[in-house]
Amino acid sequence: MPTLRLLAAALGLLAATAVLSPWVAWGTQALGFDFKFSRVWNRVLQVLLVLAVVFGWRRLDLGNATQIGLRWPHWRRDLGLGLAAGVTGVGVALFVAYLGDGVRPAVRFDDPAKMVRKALAGLSGAMLIAVGEEALFRGVLLRRLVLDLGRSGGVAVTTAVYAVVHVLRPGGSREVYAWAGVDRVVTLFVPLADPAALPSIVGLAALGALLAWATLRTGSLWTAIGIHAAFVAVFRVGRLFVNIRRKPAWLMGPGWPPLIGGVAGLLAVALTGVLLWWALRRRALRGAEPVPTLAARA
Repeated sequence: MPTLRLLAAALGLLAATAVLSPWVAWGTQALGFDFKFSRVWNRVLQVLLVLAVVFGWRRLDLGNATQIGLRWPHWRRDLGLGLAAGVTGVGVALFVAYLGDGVRPAVRFDDPAKMVRKALAGLSGAMLIAVGEEALFRGVLLRRLVLDLGRSGGVAVTTAVYAVVHVLRPGGSREVYAWAGVDRVVTLFVPLADPAALPSIVGLAALGALLAWATLRTGSLWTAIGIHAAFVAVFRVGRLFVNIRRKPAWLMGPGWPPLIGGVAGLLAVALTGVLLWWALRRRALRGAEPVPTLAARA
């Protein structure tokens, strides 16, 4: 069954990343680099993911650009819709966080040229992250799971995998573990049993469910890419102008990304969803083109 092979490949990638990352971190430190372990983890996972996709695409039946929703005639319109809804949702949530003393104005750099460079880097990074993660989770994974498990099952499993993968990412630890990272494998799974991680899991699941709904509702990835990029860009570029605090935790969430897992994050997701529903409803009333199902695109 393609779904089982795909899930097995995903678990294998996580295990291989946990084993290899400490050794890569040790090697980079030996060469004089001082990378955070979280950065090493992310890069190792990304490299392994690219290799797995390249060599396993046909065997796992991952679909082409049209089937996963990337090749789409109205992609600019859908991208703009996602960006507008996402920026509005997160913007309102940040204002509420400001009222709750979770956000304070604070210009990060005095040099305007540096601010512009950092802002452009943040915007480009947000778009790259959004395209990559949406192509993986709401493109390849969601399509395969919906075809095999049905719409509800596909959304549920994709959303759970999305939340768990992000919670399992290590933080800023710089320890390098010997013996092929066995200790690191154990510590990676501790957050799932930690009650403090529950708000993050709930917040990430809510965001993942919204992105899955946007993909299925519009028939393309580009609305979800717009929402995802808007969330990441507000955090990456917004912190150049404001200090996003971690307190109060009930409002701001327990960790990174900020807001996710807190009341402000849930507000951002809910408002983004309402705005998107309203815009799509207006589009339907105007008699826009029907949305193809995943089965039809398969």
